[in-house]
Amino acid sequence: MEQRTYHITEVSSQKLKPINYIVEYYDKIIKGQINASKKIKQQLKKLVGYLDNPETNFIENLNFDGTKVKEYFVFDYDKANRVISFIETFCQHTKGDLKGKLIKLELWQKAIIYALYGFVSVDTGFRKYRKLHLYIARKNGKTMLAACIILYELLAGGEAGAECYSAATKRDQAKIGWNMANVMIKQNPALVNRFRLTVNGIYTKPFSDSFYQPVSKESKKLDGLHVHLSYIDELHAITDSNLIDVLWDGTKARKQPIELITSTMGETRSSTFDEIYEYDENVLDKVYEDDRLLVFCYELDNESEYKDYTCWIKANPNLGVSLSISDLHEEVKRAINNPNQLTNLLCKSFNVRQASRVAWLKFDEFNNEEVYDLEQFKDSIVLGGFDLSRTGDMTAVTTLLFDTKNKKVIAETMYWITQKYLDSATKVPLKKWVEREFIRVSGNELINYHDIADYIIGNYEKYGWKYQYINYDSYSAQYLIEELSQMGYSKDHILIPTIQGFKTLSIPMQEVEADVKEKRLCYQNNPVTKWCFSNVELEKDRNGNYMPKKGSYERKIDGVATIINAYVSYCKYKEYFIEDEYESEEEEE
Repeated sequence: MEQRTYHITEVSSQKLKPINYIVEYYDKIIKGQINASKKIKQQLKKLVGYLDNPETNFIENLNFDGTKVKEYFVFDYDKANRVISFIETFCQHTKGDLKGKLIKLELWQKAIIYALYGFVSVDTGFRKYRKLHLYIARKNGKTMLAACIILYELLAGGEAGAECYSAATKRDQAKIGWNMANVMIKQNPALVNRFRLTVNGIYTKPFSDSFYQPVSKESKKLDGLHVHLSYIDELHAITDSNLIDVLWDGTKARKQPIELITSTMGETRSSTFDEIYEYDENVLDKVYEDDRLLVFCYELDNESEYKDYTCWIKANPNLGVSLSISDLHEEVKRAINNPNQLTNLLCKSFNVRQASRVAWLKFDEFNNEEVYDLEQFKDSIVLGGFDLSRTGDMTAVTTLLFDTKNKKVIAETMYWITQKYLDSATKVPLKKWVEREFIRVSGNELINYHDIADYIIGNYEKYGWKYQYINYDSYSAQYLIEELSQMGYSKDHILIPTIQGFKTLSIPMQEVEADVKEKRLCYQNNPVTKWCFSNVELEKDRNGNYMPKKGSYERKIDGVATIINAYVSYCKYKEYFIEDEYESEEEEE
């Protein structure tokens, strides 16, 4: 069949209908025409909100003089459509029965492209979003989509001297996307005329100023790259986050950089994958704010959904297109009675993390946006708990207050970190939390425990709070205990050393779990505490007793630890703080 040779300049976005694919995709999901995961709904809802209310779509930046200014973003249909038109005009399938045929993008792919390219600054016209993280099951065309985006950026992205890199731990993995782009070029005469191909590079003609190269951890001189686009395929295989960090650091001088990460879940837990995936979860859940990040996560919401064929599309948006329904059905039948095959199936075909850490609570269970006015608790009898640190960690103090009428517990928590820890943190928004006064800076390299003592005394001076008991982990607490005792807090009756073990913490932790799930525990919608809840993992002994634990050094749980410590005393005297007072009020009525 004769194939027409196009020229790049012939691409016109005006051929496409003026429709917003983000809205169309979201509408079909809301109406039940497309089954989608919770995370996809979260991302699309946010984007549709910006389309419906453009005045909310801004990023607050700082001027050189320290004043704040808002950068507003609008949707540019021409820029978004231009990418789709480029792909569908010049990019061809490289494998299977469709090899050599022009790519026809599906609705979900168009929505992703619209999200990445459509939102632009009112002032500069530059893209709002600089990072796109796509989690999706295998055989759904993630590498193909990435290769198409890279070719567009090389020829029509508007970045002079665009340096594009695909990266992996091993060079062979890094070349998978590069090889696909290479084949796409060779299949289309219009693209062949615009590129010079070498063994390890794709260069634009005539000056070779824009190029695409595969790199790996083994590559020399990764530092100093002037990166425009970095592409990480199969994030779960990355063993060293430094590779990702170095490439992103190389984009600092670029106006419109792109970090493109695509991955299935993988069976082996890697700290790099888990850190990025869980950060992305927190952004979708609004625990973190990251105005430059897009997260499209195609996964089952529950592992058991693999038995329901209507849910398969949640992890496989290309089901029935690039992925055969009958083939997937055969895989499911074979795996049901084979645990080893089932693990691989859940991970690769349904994008469910396997061998993962055991999270204590789900986000929907611990998310609570209720906030109390603390003034109503003046002159109250309260309980306390604290967890101390010295250097690169958090110190936290929680005060438990009691709404006896509604039988609710309010946990008011304050955090402290050192200046050194604040300066070194890159993946957690500590500086923003400090600005919003959820965290206080104390000391340069060591926490100054006078600040914690002053906080507890300050609660008495401001609110008249009288601590009946303060439970604490005795590790490194000696100096603070001595200071508090000199202030009148008895070491024999008020300051209670609390052993951090199964026997002591199991019942309080279970009580916290029940109160959190029933929304009886209000933590004042404190984002740091919410982050701590998301980090807590559950450890059980052979008798089923509970203990909180954190999976890695970076995943802090200090706020939750102080709440559980305070619950040690609360569980012993619950009838005094909640039940008896509430019942007596009922009797008076």
